[in-house]
Amino acid sequence: MSTQRYTPEFKEEAVRQIVDRGYSVAEVSERLGVSAHSLYKWVKAVKPDRSDQHAADLVEAKSEILKLRAQLRRTEEERDIPKKGRSVLCQGPRVKYRFINDHRHEHRVATMCRVLKVARSGFYQWLHKPLSDRAIEDERLLGLIRASYAASGGVYGAPRVFADLREVGECCGRHRVARLMRIHKIRALRGYKKPRHIAGRPAILAPNTLNRGFTVERPDQAWVTDITYLRTWQGWLYLAVVVDLYSRKVVGWSMKPTLAKELALDALLMAVWRRRPRVPVLVHSDQGSQYGSDAWRRFCTAHNLEPSMSRRGNCWDNAVAESFFSSLKKERIKKRIYKTRELARADVFDYIEVFYNRTRRHSHLGDVSPEAFEQASK
Repeated sequence: MSTQRYTPEFKEEAVRQIVDRGYSVAEVSERLGVSAHSLYKWVKAVKPDRSDQHAADLVEAKSEILKLRAQLRRTEEERDIPKKGRSVLCQGPRVKYRFINDHRHEHRVATMCRVLKVARSGFYQWLHKPLSDRAIEDERLLGLIRASYAASGGVYGAPRVFADLREVGECCGRHRVARLMRIHKIRALRGYKKPRHIAGRPAILAPNTLNRGFTVERPDQAWVTDITYLRTWQGWLYLAVVVDLYSRKVVGWSMKPTLAKELALDALLMAVWRRRPRVPVLVHSDQGSQYGSDAWRRFCTAHNLEPSMSRRGNCWDNAVAESFFSSLKKERIKKRIYKTRELARADVFDYIEVFYNRTRRHSHLGDVSPEAFEQASK
């Protein structure tokens, strides 16, 4: 019987594979390498909460239906307004008046004024005077601004153009000149700016013991860890991973909606529970606040782990973890935005535990998966 321990987060995702996503216990047992007996026990532990959750889902579904019906009624009222009218919803009143005038033979003026939230009396007044006095003055000033800009050879910005206008007797504000130049994309031409060099300062809390030694001779000799973020409609979901440099296997991970230190600690805890190293392990990270916390140092000391930190502003010192995040985002996430954090969590769980660790061929390992590489080296 296996004595391997699993974190609550791992158990929760394994149960969701069975209960919510339709996989059988045998399939999940084979995919994740967990005994069927353990899976049955985990499922039994959460089933009492499912009925309450189902009732809550029904109430939420009914509420959603009512909202959709109300939205449908509003849509039916506005269906005669062409879709291209959406482009002027956030524009000024005069832009909306121009749109209404262009479509007044297709739809009622009153309906369009109501949808676009402008006064009907204002529209009829606009018909007699399409441009305001200020707009006419802006057109005149724009000609002077273009003349000053051209005379300078395109190197004058708003402050110097404003000085030229004041010198010839124009009474206008500096911000007005800047606004007109910004709207019409009149910018000062500059040469290339020299890139600012960021010095790679060593960490104060822990030395860079790993020193880019990414190839090791045995498992659990050195781990690297880092944090990235995933975009969802509910907000960011943060992912922390721990990767074994020997096989490039993700031995620990954690996903949370915040960047608290528990995110990094839970990922490291999963790695310790899974691997149970008998000798000291080098744990390399960047200089993030989570890895510089007192809780992180205490955890490493208690579990015979030796911290190592990259130099400041040097992502190449932790290139293996950065490479894993790059593969995750290119191969699975791409430009996707998940509707909920739960969907993002399930997709990342499937990528790490089912695809990356057990199936995906890794070029550093001779095109075999991390799991197969470890089995072959035993």
